[in-house]
Amino acid sequence: MGWVEELRQAFERLRTGGPAQVSFAARSDVVGELGREFNALASELADSGEDRYTREQAHRLRNRLAGILAVLHVQSEAGELAAEEESALKELLSEAKSLEARLRQG
Repeated sequence: MGWVEELRQAFERLRTGGPAQVSFAARSDVVGELGREFNALASELADSGEDRYTREQAHRLRNRLAGILAVLHVQSEAGELAAEEESALKELLSEAKSLEARLRQG
């Protein structure tokens, strides 16, 4: 499984309340940085243990998510992904935007 599919599945686990960490965070490139940022986001969400967040928590989480979305956009525009990965990336972006909407609700 590639990093796009792994991240898509991890975002899905976040939505359903399951544990979500990605293994590609160990990479030493931009994709690894993306993985580390996702793992930090997932840890913060797990640590809060709530569906409601303080304004400060929600702001911090949205900032992390904004960085993740930016990297995903750049990866999508780079044209380096196979058709299957592009499809998974679209689903991944949908999952990420759903989380963003949830965080905006507080």
